[in-house]
Amino acid sequence: MLWKMLAIVTLSLALGCGDGGSPDSEPTDSPIVVDVDWLGDNLSDPNLQLVDARAGASFDEGRIPNAIHLQPSQLAAPEGDVPSQVAPPELAEPVLRAAGLREGTTVVVYGEPPEFDPARIVWALRYYQHGDVRYLDGGYPAWLERGGEIDDAPPSSTPTDYTIVGVDENLRVTSDYVLSSIGEAPYAMPSIQLVDARAPAEFEAGRIPTARLVQWTDNLEDGRLRSLDEIAALHEGLDPEGTTVTYCLIGLRGSFAWLALTHLGYQDVRLYDGSWAEWGSSAAFPVEQ
Repeated sequence: MLWKMLAIVTLSLALGCGDGGSPDSEPTDSPIVVDVDWLGDNLSDPNLQLVDARAGASFDEGRIPNAIHLQPSQLAAPEGDVPSQVAPPELAEPVLRAAGLREGTTVVVYGEPPEFDPARIVWALRYYQHGDVRYLDGGYPAWLERGGEIDDAPPSSTPTDYTIVGVDENLRVTSDYVLSSIGEAPYAMPSIQLVDARAPAEFEAGRIPTARLVQWTDNLEDGRLRSLDEIAALHEGLDPEGTTVTYCLIGLRGSFAWLALTHLGYQDVRLYDGSWAEWGSSAAFPVEQ
């Protein structure tokens, strides 16, 4: 199938990690996801940097060696009537410096599935144009199951002079963009494919016209991503080469939907960061029920 070929091409062209190079062995079949075996093979690589997205107490108790700590709330800021959207670079940069993020590294983000925090960090760092940022499938539990090394010493961080050089505007869209892209009622010719990552009850109560429901947890089984064929089946009928926009309530679950589609090999996946918190609260936007 075309999308499988595109996924392979995407992998071969996957973003590099700057002057520092990249770990010796590449992920098996994805431009954005690695597994614990790959991590075990590359853990000692100085160009690899781990980001732990779990709660602070969990991080303090034990973590994968050399991981730094970062959570989505640290990279969030209010915008208009929406309480939490991705923070602008001038606010995010000092947070990343304090956390100890280094420039030119291959970043692998992990958490404790099923959760969407690691996916949000992956999306945010790619939005800030870090470059090579990946998601650890199965997260911390999968690493423990593999018998991976754990650091349970009191955590410490070494601040850096990390610089955000810009943002990737192709990863984030606004309400105006969505509104113009779905067109006018009866919305027969939208120029984007909308994927709603919320729960069925939320979707039925109100949604953006033309959106289809793929609840974010449907991409997972026992805390790990389903096979590419299974994820493709969930999104059957969508065009892997078209522009796909994901959303949820405040952009967190939508970030996981973005990650799943990017993993699948979709060529142009974007996040509507304002999501339903913005769209559903304004009479200016059409709602379908």
